[in-house]
Amino acid sequence: MKKNGKLIFSALSFIISFVIYLFTLAPDLNFTDAGELAGVCATLGIAHPTGYPLFTILGFVWSHIPLPFTKIYQMNLFAAFTTSVSVAVFFNVCLLIFEYFDVLSKKQLKSKKPKSIITTETVTTISNSMPHLLIALISSLVYALSNVVWSISNSIEVYSLEAAIMTLILYTFLKALLSNEKTDRYLLMTAFLFGLGFSNHMTTILLVPAVLFLYFKRPGEKFDFSNQTLKYLALLAVPFLIGLSFHLYLPLRAATLPEFNWGWVSRNFDKYIYHVTGKQYQVWMFTGSEAFMGNLTKFFNIFPYQFGWLGLISFIFGIYKVFISSKDIFWFLILLVIGCLAYSLNYSIHDIETYFLAAVIGLLLFSAVGLKAIYEYYPKVLPAFILLPLISLAVNFNDVNESDNRLVPVYTRILSENLQPHALIISSQWDYYCSAFWYKQRVEGYRKDIVLVEKELLRRTWYLEQFRRWYPQTAKLSEGKMNTYLEQLELFESGSNYNPALIQKRFIDMINSFIDNNYGKRPIYVTLEILQNEQDADIGAGYEKIPVGLAFRLEKGEKAKQVYTVNVDKFNLDLFLKGPKNRNDNHLVKGIKDLTAYNLTNLGRYALVNNQIDAARKAFRLAVRINPENEVAQQGIRQLGQ
Repeated sequence: MKKNGKLIFSALSFIISFVIYLFTLAPDLNFTDAGELAGVCATLGIAHPTGYPLFTILGFVWSHIPLPFTKIYQMNLFAAFTTSVSVAVFFNVCLLIFEYFDVLSKKQLKSKKPKSIITTETVTTISNSMPHLLIALISSLVYALSNVVWSISNSIEVYSLEAAIMTLILYTFLKALLSNEKTDRYLLMTAFLFGLGFSNHMTTILLVPAVLFLYFKRPGEKFDFSNQTLKYLALLAVPFLIGLSFHLYLPLRAATLPEFNWGWVSRNFDKYIYHVTGKQYQVWMFTGSEAFMGNLTKFFNIFPYQFGWLGLISFIFGIYKVFISSKDIFWFLILLVIGCLAYSLNYSIHDIETYFLAAVIGLLLFSAVGLKAIYEYYPKVLPAFILLPLISLAVNFNDVNESDNRLVPVYTRILSENLQPHALIISSQWDYYCSAFWYKQRVEGYRKDIVLVEKELLRRTWYLEQFRRWYPQTAKLSEGKMNTYLEQLELFESGSNYNPALIQKRFIDMINSFIDNNYGKRPIYVTLEILQNEQDADIGAGYEKIPVGLAFRLEKGEKAKQVYTVNVDKFNLDLFLKGPKNRNDNHLVKGIKDLTAYNLTNLGRYALVNNQIDAARKAFRLAVRINPENEVAQQGIRQLGQ
């Protein structure tokens, strides 16, 4: 193979994966943090904990490349691009391991045949032969089309960049230890990349157990904890800190009061530490056996989809081959998997699958070695290897495809367009509305007249500062209640003694002050979950809650007797009726569809009570079409005799 064969195949792995990702890319805003992260990147702001400064800076640069797309689609492309970079790097990691195992086998051969001449150049030529390049390419495509990796390529999130950084760390580290090239250069680069990794996402720490093991237990050598080894490890702190220095961006940029300024970390050092350590999320870590078993079940459910099922054969061969060839590499990969799972299985969040990334990388490296072993045992099987990425493509496509997913922007539009001008809306629908609306409002200039109060974020001190900046007139009307509440909130956030009953009372009083002080000046709305939460029962007490669109309008006195006309014809919920395709098991898709159906049901009941029979019938029917299990809507249809 020509000298540039590795470069050509690296490029192929990138191009093929990137093209496939384009077909499944989300066209617009997606669920949960997508709107916030896109807004942060577009405006060079501060993201939710742990801040993700590297992602923000690179995302800002990417968002300003002059491409003929909408800003949000361009940001989704960033996810596809960085995930494709990780695919190309994974290809090179496979080749590194292939080369190392070839060196081992040639050394064994040389010991048996002393006259044979084996050089590193000879081994590299063998490893970079067409068959090995093809096996590495196929392995990288299996990685690209694995369920976990493919899913992070389709819309803006920090995990796609994290995949690129993780694979780069593994490449430079293994390059330092498994090749004859200058070790120091690659170890220094590894330390720098670790710093970059921690400047992007804290899951970088999941690589540490495996990397430390191989650092002290070099392949083929005994454990080395000598002073020289420890001193060199201390020296590596320098490039690590250089990479980590991107975190300085957070307080420096926060002090300039960017449009998105989550955490307001420039207030003091405690607020900075609170933010970058993700302290508010620590309540979901190591919460007990129930979370562990639930996540373990999720892991085993998606496990075969990382290999396209058929790849499980090469995975089993790979475990055996690595074990007999190099115990050190075997335990390195095992620690890569275990180090990841030990943390992620104990983290109680819905979208835990993305936290399995490091484990998936380790498992698929076993599979890559297995393919190489199968080829060496039976070379004629090589053409059949192409089935592996093709099967992965087939079994995972529908599950990860986001190309038809416009649920969030449609929901956001319907909810917002049914609000009267200058409305104030109180909501905690972060996954479906708040995050997306903020992007639309703060970046695209959509419905600037609306004041959105994110109820759950009111439990964080920084958000009160942000609220004052975004909606100064509304905040000024409730300044006293906000300050009184803030006294207890500061105690809670700093870990000091606070009164739970008092902080909740002041929380409700503050929200009610937003309602009372703006009633008559602005139309006031709340969303459904506010009414469903028992803790929020006192919010808007004394007001009638009238279903309007996908929210409830608050009225009192004579205005509460006003009858609103229900018209669901203008909702245009076609997407909610048909898609996204084959994603009904996704809790976010199910959640937004159920929520929409419940709102339609409430509209139907309101229309029925107010003798708007045709509108009631349409609302009930639409609710049942979206969620056939909606018993209240079914009952409404039966009541109408239809």
